Amino acid sequence: MSRIHAITAICYLRSTLTASLRNRSAGARTLLCVLPFLFGTLTARAQSAAEEPFSTVITPDFGAVTWERLVAAESEPHNWLSYSGTHSSQRFSKLDAVNRYNVAQLEMKWAYQIPVIDRAETVPLVVDGIMFITEAPSNVVAVDARTGREYWRFDYQIPDDIRICCGRNNRGVALLGETLFMSTLDAHLVAIDARTGNLLWDVTVADYKAGYSKTAAPLIVKDKVITGIAGGEYGIRGFIDAYDAKTGELAWRTYAIPGEGEPGNDTWSGDSWKTGGAATWLTGSYDADLNLIYWGTGNPGPDWNGDVRLGDNLYSDSVLALNGDTGKIDWHFQFTPHDVHDYDSIQIPILADIAIDGRDRKAMLWANRNGFFYTLDRSTGEFLKGKAYATQTWAQGLDAAGRPVRVAGMAPSYEGTLVAPPIVGATNWYSPAFSQQTGLFYVTAFDGEQEFFKRDQDYEEGESFTGGGGRYLKPMDAFHSAIRAIDP
Repeated sequence: MSRIHAITAICYLRSTLTASLRNRSAGARTLLCVLPFLFGTLTARAQSAAEEPFSTVITPDFGAVTWERLVAAESEPHNWLSYSGTHSSQRFSKLDAVNRYNVAQLEMKWAYQIPVIDRAETVPLVVDGIMFITEAPSNVVAVDARTGREYWRFDYQIPDDIRICCGRNNRGVALLGETLFMSTLDAHLVAIDARTGNLLWDVTVADYKAGYSKTAAPLIVKDKVITGIAGGEYGIRGFIDAYDAKTGELAWRTYAIPGEGEPGNDTWSGDSWKTGGAATWLTGSYDADLNLIYWGTGNPGPDWNGDVRLGDNLYSDSVLALNGDTGKIDWHFQFTPHDVHDYDSIQIPILADIAIDGRDRKAMLWANRNGFFYTLDRSTGEFLKGKAYATQTWAQGLDAAGRPVRVAGMAPSYEGTLVAPPIVGATNWYSPAFSQQTGLFYVTAFDGEQEFFKRDQDYEEGESFTGGGGRYLKPMDAFHSAIRAIDP
C-alpha cells in the first residue's frame, strides 16, 4: 500500500480558507484538512475536493477490519483503526517521511468542509485509504483520504429536547469487520454498514430525558462494542456497557457507582449514590494479554457541593480495570476521592511496558485533570509514582498510596474559593501521547486558576444538577498553556 494513504495531520479551521470557500454559509465554516505523504515530494497544489469532478458514487474499497487487525494495529502505521490508533492508546506513529527538517514543505492537498458550526472534537478513522469522519451532532461521513471525495453520509436525527452540558459533540466511531459503531447525543448506539452508510441496528442505551447522552467513540474488544455514557451534570448514575457487535444485544453493564449492598456503596452518604454522576464519557484502552479494559470515570454529582454526598464517592474520579469478557471490576484506583472541583478522571489511559526503578513494569500512564501525573501498575492497580505536572493549589501532594493530601480551605464556598487548576482542569479530554523513541509522556497542560462556588440544590430528573459553578478573576491570556514532556 502506498504512503499516499497515510494521514499525517488533521486540523480544524473556523475561517474562510480560499476564495472558492468564501461563498459558503456562516454555519458551514468548519473545515477538515489533511496533509498526506506523497511519493518523491512533500509538496502539492492546494486543491479543494470540489475542484475535481466527481464520478458516480461507488462503494469504498477497504479490507475488513478484523479483531486480529485491531490487536496488531501498531503494524499498520499508515492506518488509524480506532479512536486512539491502537489499544494501548500511545498515539505513537512509526512513520518517518515527515520530520523536523522537511515539515515546513508540506502544503494542503485537499479540504473537506464539515457542514455544521458545532464543536469539532472528532478523531477520524483511516482504513486502507478510506476516512470515516463524525460530525456534530451525531453524523458520520465516508470520504476518499486521497482526494476528499465523499462516498456516503449517515445523518442521525436527534430530538430537539436533548440534555447536554458541554456542546453537541461526537468524538468518533469504532470499526469491526465492515461495520461502524457510533454513539448519539440522545444516548443511543447505532451500527452502520461501512460500505454503504446504511443503518444496521439502533439500540437505546439510556433515557436522554433523564439527562443521559453519549459523545465518545466506542471501543472494540473481541466481538463486543464497549461504550460509556455522558451526563454527569444531570445526576445520572454512570456505567460502562458491552454490546454484541452483530445484534446490538446488551452483553453486560458495569455501574461506575456501586449499588445498595455492593462494596463501595458505603462511600456515599444516604441515597446520594443514586444521583452520583461518575459519567464515563471518553474512550478507554485495552490490554489483550491481560484481557483488561481500562476506563476512566467522571466527577461525582452534584459537582461543587459535596455536603450532600459525604464520603470518598467510589468509583467517581477513578480508573476501572474490567474483565474483557464479563465486565467485572478487577481493580480500581481513585485519583480524587470526594471530588468537589469537577476534576473528571476520564482522560485516556496510556499503556506502556517500561522499566521503573530497575524493574520492568506493565505500566499505565495518566495525566489527570486534577493536575497530577500518575504511573500505575496496570496488572494490579498499584500506585508506583505521582507528581504535579501543572499548577495546582488544592493538594500538598500525594501520599505513598497515591491519595491526595488536601490543603485545608480549598473546597468551594458560598462566597467563592480561588483554586488551581480551574474547572476545565490541568488537562481535559484531549489525548496525550507516549513516544517509544524517547520514553516520554506528552500532554497539553493548563496553568490557570478559578474561583469555585457552591450552592444548595435539589435534584430534579433531567435538570442540571451541579450545586455551584466557577468564574475566572483574570483574563485567559493571564494564564499559561504548554505541551509538557514527562518522564514516567
